[in-house]
Amino acid sequence: MHILLTRILCFICIGMPLHAAIAQTTDDDMCRNGLFPSELAEMRLATFAGEKDSHLYFFSDMDGCPAAGPQCRTSKYVVPGDELIVSKQRGAFRCAWYPGKAHETVGWVANGQLALAETERRPDWTGTWKQYAYPGYISIARKADAYYVLGNMKWIGARLENGTRVEHLGDMGGALTIQEHRAHIGPDNAAPNPDYTCAADFTRVGNYLIVHDNTNCGGMNVRFDGVYTMAPPRK
Repeated sequence: MHILLTRILCFICIGMPLHAAIAQTTDDDMCRNGLFPSELAEMRLATFAGEKDSHLYFFSDMDGCPAAGPQCRTSKYVVPGDELIVSKQRGAFRCAWYPGKAHETVGWVANGQLALAETERRPDWTGTWKQYAYPGYISIARKADAYYVLGNMKWIGARLENGTRVEHLGDMGGALTIQEHRAHIGPDNAAPNPDYTCAADFTRVGNYLIVHDNTNCGGMNVRFDGVYTMAPPRK
């Protein structure tokens, strides 16, 4: 009986595909656009403090990266003096967000030459905030000792046969609960809840507002998740 069991186990081990033995990439390993706003608790502002003409490259997050080595390095990079938002740290790397001129870049960067800025603990939240490179805005106003938020978001889908596009809308509004550079709107628990009440967490880092909602703030595919910058005043 023991000999038969041993043979069965050996057959399973030999027949197991190699990729099954490789650890699967989890959300904790990932550093990419969709997940970045959920790391609010660890958000910091940082500057690449490398020497002149040096580059700080972004690394991918799949197949054991970024720890797997040079093959993880992408073609995207920042130069000395560039400002990034960084979040979770894993070994010698931090997850980083960079605005760029046309679109955002998110990925792991080496931590060694990042100069972390002090986070302002009691920032001013007021203003109209525009999500970077996407439709939608969040307006925050102060009345007496309280802050109030009003936001609108739009998701634009595929083009229909008649030439129009599918659009889903979302909104949020109400009083913000402020705790230093963090804020919250809606139920205490920001996880999806049965009554579909909108809830969202906010953090202020440098000149940025980062938002993470609970998926209940609008129609299908509508999310307020993202990095926002202060919209210029209307002329």
